[in-house]
Amino acid sequence: MDQKRVLTELIGSLAVVYFAITQDAMVTGLVLAIFMIAMGGTILPMFTLAKMAAGRDEIEEGALDFTMQILGGVLAYALFAYETDAWGTNAWAGVDALGPVIAVGSLFGGFLLMMVYERCGGGWEVGVLAWMVMLGGASLTGAGDIGGMLVDSAWSGEHIISVFGGMVLAGIGGYVALMFGDQLLGEEE
Repeated sequence: MDQKRVLTELIGSLAVVYFAITQDAMVTGLVLAIFMIAMGGTILPMFTLAKMAAGRDEIEEGALDFTMQILGGVLAYALFAYETDAWGTNAWAGVDALGPVIAVGSLFGGFLLMMVYERCGGGWEVGVLAWMVMLGGASLTGAGDIGGMLVDSAWSGEHIISVFGGMVLAGIGGYVALMFGDQLLGEEE
């Protein structure tokens, strides 16, 4: 087990989710950018799912990364609930129902973020794009939403479908970006 990789995913996810629930899209995007520059890693579950599906990460490594990302999200929400004395008070805002608009937005968001991640080496550009996508109203479900559901005991069928469905669709978008990015855009120069 690569301890550096495990800690990168755990701490990176915890920080991004914590700032996502306590600040705004700009701060969240900048924190994501800083962690990707300083520590590397994928940090976002949709990237991990896409890399596993494309065979760029071994299943065991990807599953461990995914687990650490989710644990980071749960810890961030638990810390937030502890700080605000908000256990079980619906501090998690939830996500919109997974309708056609959000489904297509998740696919495109995953595609665009993975394209930037792969072509720019997972640097600050991903954070800036994530910030812009969130400002545009896109919902990038992931570790934070799973953490919110756990801490607030909000396991309704609609929430589960919306969170995991959005994450899987973003992962599929990322997979498409990995598989066809070079063919569609050509080699980097």
